[in-house]
Amino acid sequence: MDRFEIVSSNFLELASEQRLRILSNLNIRSHRVSQMAKKLNVTSQEIHRNLERLSNSGFVKKGTDEHFHITTVGQLMLSQMPLMLFVSTNQKYFLSHDIGRLPVKFTRRLGVLENCEHIKGVTLVLDTWKKIYKNSKEYICDIVNESPPGMDATLLKRIKNDVKYRHILRKDLKEHEGREDDLKKLGYYDLIKKNKIERKEISDIGTILILNEKEAGIIFPTSDGEPDLRHLFYGKTSMFHEWCVDYFEHYWKKAKKVSRHHST
Repeated sequence: MDRFEIVSSNFLELASEQRLRILSNLNIRSHRVSQMAKKLNVTSQEIHRNLERLSNSGFVKKGTDEHFHITTVGQLMLSQMPLMLFVSTNQKYFLSHDIGRLPVKFTRRLGVLENCEHIKGVTLVLDTWKKIYKNSKEYICDIVNESPPGMDATLLKRIKNDVKYRHILRKDLKEHEGREDDLKKLGYYDLIKKNKIERKEISDIGTILILNEKEAGIIFPTSDGEPDLRHLFYGKTSMFHEWCVDYFEHYWKKAKKVSRHHST
């Protein structure tokens, strides 16, 4: 059997809502057939038939006490469900968005986004972005291809309150008219001189990331490669936050020192 045959056979066995529910419940504790039937409100015959299929596939096993237990194989299969759930829940969104430029080691972990809140609408997205800045107590890290109006004052206020800031920007970023003067008035360049702001740049940014020590938001690009400010996935779970920190550090290592010159 080649790899597609092997995987497809397992997909076939898991292509059942009831079998997935059985695995999920067995992952919590072992059950007898009658207990599982009562829990799922179906007949014992149905449960027995599906447990037999799961057992033949190596996902569960029957103990000497007549209880069925999930196996390591079953646990590993079930551990991939968050990714499938995230993609399935957001299937319409991903039909018009691109994750092709995400490193494989991050796409394989996208299941950590399953409990993220999908923020929709430019106004709400920018409000959430600003909230992440405002809520910071220890640090802010971001990867941006543009700086939306209204963010600078909130960001710089936190930096002046000893929040550490690391910033990755797009090399060819063109600031909107007057922003450089505004930054100068807010003390941005003075903070750079004082090493309160660390900056690096990369040639291309498709995915925008904003995080502080407790929460994060990520904006994926549309199919044409430009970040879509109409949608943001926001979350506070430890696994999602760890994914975001790892993503930022991956690009921080690859990014170069900012080459452009600004007003001083």
